[in-house]
Amino acid sequence: MESAKKKVEKKTRSKLTDTSNNNTEIKYSTSGELEQTTQVSQSLVIGDVGSGKTAVAFMVGLNYLLGINKGQAALLAPTEVLAFQHYQNLVRWVEKLDLLTTNITTVFASSKDIRLNGLKISKAKLKQEVEKHNKIFWVGTHALLFKQEINPDLVMVDEQHRFGVSQRKSLNSINNSDNTLSSHFVSFTATPIPRTLSLTLLEALQPHFLEPIRARTIYTTVLSLESLDTEVLNSISQHLQKKRKVFLICPKIEEDETDLLWNVSKLQAWSEKNFAGKVAIVHGKIKDKSKILTDFSQSDTHQILVSTTVIEVGVDIAAASLMVVFNAERFGLAALHQLRGRVGRNEFDDNQCILLTNNYSTNKPRLQFLTTSQNGYEIAEKDLELRGSGDIVGQQQSGFMEEIDEVVGLNPAVYSNIKSLVDDLEWPNLDNLPRLKKYLEKTVKEIWQE
Repeated sequence: MESAKKKVEKKTRSKLTDTSNNNTEIKYSTSGELEQTTQVSQSLVIGDVGSGKTAVAFMVGLNYLLGINKGQAALLAPTEVLAFQHYQNLVRWVEKLDLLTTNITTVFASSKDIRLNGLKISKAKLKQEVEKHNKIFWVGTHALLFKQEINPDLVMVDEQHRFGVSQRKSLNSINNSDNTLSSHFVSFTATPIPRTLSLTLLEALQPHFLEPIRARTIYTTVLSLESLDTEVLNSISQHLQKKRKVFLICPKIEEDETDLLWNVSKLQAWSEKNFAGKVAIVHGKIKDKSKILTDFSQSDTHQILVSTTVIEVGVDIAAASLMVVFNAERFGLAALHQLRGRVGRNEFDDNQCILLTNNYSTNKPRLQFLTTSQNGYEIAEKDLELRGSGDIVGQQQSGFMEEIDEVVGLNPAVYSNIKSLVDDLEWPNLDNLPRLKKYLEKTVKEIWQE
């Protein structure tokens, strides 16, 4: 059990920084005196599928580069499929807007591919080429974290919920010896993780909300006991008869003797037994995922795709109208919402997601919520309520670590009320609140002593 002192220390640290709109960091020095320093901005753009997050990222990055003489912007995506899709779109934007005349250079970087202004180049030539250009817009996967040539002034992270705390911070502090935040930072997501959502409630991150730019077809979500009964088979058969595409999702690639979870091999065998010749497979260990997804999208034969969460983002197949998630209890609410977003990209009136679980009673409250909401932000709030905010200062991204979490239940309305009360305090003049001043000075000195 974490000591009360540790909890107080964590809570105090989280209050030492106020990243409000004036981009000023308010903190205490080692002597306990108040001081102010300039800080880079940190923002979170929240928008559901179809709200135009990628377009906003492009506009932010290009506008930033147009306003400077020399510098770099970077957009990090969780999968190579999605990162390359973003890069291709960015190249088209730059060409269409005739931005090559403004000396903006686009660079794509993954573990296997390097491209400059759309043309493939070698890793050895990358450093030489980068030195020739003053304005660079990087797009890539985790590979960006390991490129010495990258030194971004503006960092953007797409599908922020797919990255850990350290990964998100790495690109933002690259080439910085003390590992402090060195770049303007913008995250994009439809379903912010609990830790990130709590930071927006505390205003350590500035949230910006996007409304959908087009209506999505409504899909139904059904929660069921895990059993491959006649009803599930019939649902798949009905969609196949209509020449639709079907996603079958499982949590693991390989079989594990220690558990009974569905894996790709097991699900492939079951699918081939019932729908022979119609099954394609993709997962994280397959190299050419982009080609497989393209072939599946265009194939008249392959109508079923057996996959892991590798298709969670960046997959847009209009003919897909059914998704069945096996062992749904092993996925987070954000992942399930993103996954089911792969269906409904059409005009069909029977789009559906079936969540199969083998632990119905334990997971019913959490999974049942998905059957009642298609709003990514509402789902993120529910995730925060159920999982807790985690360690706001450290790296743990869920769990009830603070007394305040336990008291208010992480209710956004209660947090807003607390914030309003705190905002009314005259922090520069704490003489009017001697007990609070004494408590803060004592606690801050204890933290600095450690």
